Amino acid sequence: MKININEILYAVSNGLDAVEQEMLGHITIGHSKRLAALSVITAKAIGLSSQDLIDIAAFSILHDNALTEVNQEEKQYRQYNGGRGYPEHDFNIRRCIIGENNTKLIPFRTNCRDVIMLHHENADGSGPFGRTAGNTPIKAQIIHLADSIDHQFDLNEVSKSNYNAIIDYVRAYTGTLFSPEVAGTFIKCFKYKHLNQLSYSNIDNTIRKATKSFNDEYSITEVMNLATLFAKIIDYKSFYSCVHSLGVAQKAIHMADYYKYPLEKAVRFYLAGALHDVGKLMIKNEILQKPGKLTDAEYEQMRNHAYYTYDILSKLKGFDDIVVWASHHHEKLNGTGYPFRLSAKDLSSEERLMTCCDIYQALTEKRPYKEGFSHAKAMEILRDMVIKGEIDMDIVNDMNYEMTLNRKVDRNSPTSILYSSEDVYVTTDENNHII
Repeated sequence: MKININEILYAVSNGLDAVEQEMLGHITIGHSKRLAALSVITAKAIGLSSQDLIDIAAFSILHDNALTEVNQEEKQYRQYNGGRGYPEHDFNIRRCIIGENNTKLIPFRTNCRDVIMLHHENADGSGPFGRTAGNTPIKAQIIHLADSIDHQFDLNEVSKSNYNAIIDYVRAYTGTLFSPEVAGTFIKCFKYKHLNQLSYSNIDNTIRKATKSFNDEYSITEVMNLATLFAKIIDYKSFYSCVHSLGVAQKAIHMADYYKYPLEKAVRFYLAGALHDVGKLMIKNEILQKPGKLTDAEYEQMRNHAYYTYDILSKLKGFDDIVVWASHHHEKLNGTGYPFRLSAKDLSSEERLMTCCDIYQALTEKRPYKEGFSHAKAMEILRDMVIKGEIDMDIVNDMNYEMTLNRKVDRNSPTSILYSSEDVYVTTDENNHII
């Protein structure tokens, strides 16, 4: 399957920035892309290959991919430690370790071991793991410098004074925060013109010009792993939806098997299921995790996630099908859905199916305001929605048949390659994990 991984990462970067902004409070939207651009500029001047440049841009986008997961982990820690959270050192250690493990799901072009793990290390060994520059991968050092600069300065301010302050900052911390090699290269290669290239309106073009663009052929497993990573990041945004996107993706692929979708279409449908709630990265946790009923104003903010999903994914080239399958999952056949108030004539069978997969998964999983419903109760609610003209009757009947029968995946079907287990059932255990 041909995809451009970096383009997908650039598309979801604003969502990742929104998470970092909410949880750490000191970055602005465009942060990850600015890191990518700064890192590529420096890496190119150091002499890294074009393949390395593509990978360091990807790592820059993913540098804090574990924040949502570590945030939920820390909440569990607080429950058993009198409300005390992780010390800052431990929090940084965990986000680096988990982030490193997560990036093993990405098929990078070059050796990228320990880049995420060690991207907070200081040259003098005063970082989280105590590594000096001599024991830290060059890519990690470069991203650390770029991250530090973007935290310290407003890179949207294009002025000589801001430029000079950046250079003075890097020079002042050479040998402590930054190695002489990386700092010296940055000081030589970073020019005043680059500030304008880093502005929010120019950053997309800057990144694309700095790295080559490839639609590479990836295996089904590699694409599924990439989708699973996105689902993981999205789902950990809220403790109460920690299996939702993955559950929707798995139900989507199971129904794709039932409807005998061609293999590549089935994989794209799985990817759409994994990404359908990417817009929730833009929604504050105080709304996502509110244990009680949302106010009207809060509900309107929550509804915005479907548009945010569309806005994020619509920037992808060659993914028009995934954009609509993912972002229309709250549309209804009678025109009462959102964000676009589409109706039956506008909605394909795939969009209708994604809606049903999303609703079924949401009904059967635990949420802050309810326990997970049984299959029978979920089907009762789905049939009521059919009567109201909201969702597709034939798809609901097919899903009822599939979920009741617990049909094993046909080993002779094209999609059988997607499953590693010999016994795949679409059911959930007592913890609402797909088994």
